Amino acid sequence: MADAAFAQRIRERYPEGLTGLFAIGATRRTFILDRNRHAENPGHIADFSEQGAYLQGQYHKLISTFFGLGGQNMLIAALSFRSFFERGGEYAELVSQEVLRLMNEDACEFYRSEGIDPYFVGIDTLRLLPPDSPAQKTAQAMADFHQRWPYAEGRRKLLWEIASIPLYSFWQAYATLSESERAALEGEIASAGGLNDVFYGMYQRFSKSAYGTDFPVPHFYLGTNMSGDLKFRTPMALALTGGDYLRMFYVPYPPLFMTEDSMRAMLDDLAFGKRFHSLKTDYTGVIRLNLLKPSTSALWRCPPIRRTFWGCRVTLRKTDRVLGHGAETGEKLHEEGR
Repeated sequence: MADAAFAQRIRERYPEGLTGLFAIGATRRTFILDRNRHAENPGHIADFSEQGAYLQGQYHKLISTFFGLGGQNMLIAALSFRSFFERGGEYAELVSQEVLRLMNEDACEFYRSEGIDPYFVGIDTLRLLPPDSPAQKTAQAMADFHQRWPYAEGRRKLLWEIASIPLYSFWQAYATLSESERAALEGEIASAGGLNDVFYGMYQRFSKSAYGTDFPVPHFYLGTNMSGDLKFRTPMALALTGGDYLRMFYVPYPPLFMTEDSMRAMLDDLAFGKRFHSLKTDYTGVIRLNLLKPSTSALWRCPPIRRTFWGCRVTLRKTDRVLGHGAETGEKLHEEGR
């Protein structure tokens, strides 16, 4: 099987386990584009429970695709803390109920069938809301789930990031350290062999506190630029790493529409693609004279290529790669089908 062979190559390339961050934004627009496209008022979502069931299925497809292609650890930014105030009380109550789908029987059966251990990250912030609020009850339900789930070593890990405020979580983690633990931490920093040791030592300590489990430094981030800008929507991972040691990819459509072929192409580029960078003092041997001549340079005169995304065809040039594979600037974007 081609996919099995690719997955094995990925596992060999990343013996620590390929680890990805997924910012799944535009969920309402995902549903509207797929289910409400021909409605008289397409922006109106009449039944949010129908939307929730649809999105759950889309999440499961994306998760299965990533793990099926050799991934081992996955963090999905599912809900921002801003969801609980900026769209009004009705929306806050709605998402507090809908996010419980991540723990329902269908979700648990999916986790078991895929060999996944699920975790809910950032729910400590929901404890700051009134005790009788729907969000507080959601946080308690997720904490109870952690107590019931039979976690085991060696399984795939899926972290759902829910309403995290990283600075609050880090402050809590440090405030609860005993005097001996603080002294040990300061000793580790003082005895570190270099800045890289400091980085990994601090990451290991505070990521385990924030995530509730060991989680490798991420290798890549997947987001969307369909609104015309670039955002980093996995706040806990950004706060823990500063974005170092990972590559960022953006797609010009809702990430839940990503196909297996697109995912494979992205991971192939991440793991095996040749990058244009230098780890030497300068770019000797990397930037050559022929690259800087507009009349002959491959950087200036590449023929256009075409790639198809979720029913939209985009004309691209090979040089438009600053946003990552599959998110390049298109000369044309027009619908074909969906």
